[in-house]
Amino acid sequence: MKKKSLVLFLIMAVLTVMCFSACGKKEVTLETYCQDNPEVQESIDKAMNDSNVLVEIKGNDIIYTFDLAKMEGYNEELAKSDEITKALEDALGQASSTFGNISKSIEESTEIQGVSTVVKYTWGDEVLVTKTFTSADAE
Repeated sequence: MKKKSLVLFLIMAVLTVMCFSACGKKEVTLETYCQDNPEVQESIDKAMNDSNVLVEIKGNDIIYTFDLAKMEGYNEELAKSDEITKALEDALGQASSTFGNISKSIEESTEIQGVSTVVKYTWGDEVLVTKTFTSADAE
């Protein structure tokens, strides 16, 4: 299940970076960049329709929310267990360069500095695990 989520996330990340690369207009924040380039938001919306991942742009943050309540194989007790939260934290730690590279690629393609990639695992509205990555995490 975790590998499926990671693969899906990576596909969405590549799609997002490609969309940002396609538009050369420099904006103040990532959020205003997306507002001024509707094709970017359309690409994000399309990727979200094909997955259980919510993608939001707020300020200079691109936020990926994986709601375990919507994913097959999880129930509330399992999702909130110490074992699962520890496994998710470990997985995020091991993927720091991947998520850092998303921030770095967006910064390079948009010329917007200070982009962060935020990854959250939730159960409904309750955040179970969250981690923020910047271009400094890129390899």
